[in-house]
Amino acid sequence: MTNYVRVEEYSTLGDFIGKSYDRDLDLIVVRYPKLGKPYRDGFLAKLNEVKTLEGALFMTEEQKKATLMLYQVADYLGDELNFINTYLKEAGLDTKAVTALKKDLSNDNIEGAVLKIENVKQFLTEHRFVLEQEGMRSNFPQELGNAKEKLEDLNSTQNVFMNKLKALTSENKAVYTALYAMIAKIANAGKLVFKDDVKKDEYVIKKIVSRMRSHYGGKKE
Repeated sequence: MTNYVRVEEYSTLGDFIGKSYDRDLDLIVVRYPKLGKPYRDGFLAKLNEVKTLEGALFMTEEQKKATLMLYQVADYLGDELNFINTYLKEAGLDTKAVTALKKDLSNDNIEGAVLKIENVKQFLTEHRFVLEQEGMRSNFPQELGNAKEKLEDLNSTQNVFMNKLKALTSENKAVYTALYAMIAKIANAGKLVFKDDVKKDEYVIKKIVSRMRSHYGGKKE
């Protein structure tokens, strides 16, 4: 399991890589005979098992939209804070607060991120003159304040469903772990088989996740 793939995204990840795997099965099996049709059938069965579990949960359209927007805001802030950290370093200022905020956003710790945003905003405002010389937008501290309000609202809407999903994934951890292990095995094989082919990106998990989030409304990497 990785920081850039959320457990609740495993079934969608399985769908995405499964299409490439099915299309390329005859080529993959030349190098990896154990990844033939029996393995594919087992993978699809495990994927359907997870989908069946998740199908018992009901997510409203509002909650779906909140989930996508929450990830979008968190990913956008994380990217912007990468630039802020470089500006801080160039200005000889402490990066610890921004790094801690980035870590919470990366780990989907929205509550922790919300608590840290105000302090980071105040710090950037206090040093805005020198940071703007390094490249920080003049309105970025205000953007942080607006992002805090968005994150609080979206997180509240999403939490009802996510608490149920966390309970589901915790109770069925072995099933999710097994599915991800199969996905990773397919991905590793595909990256090697197609290492000199444009198809390789279809087996790079981080790139698949980026496409997934873009497809369903998230930010492109």
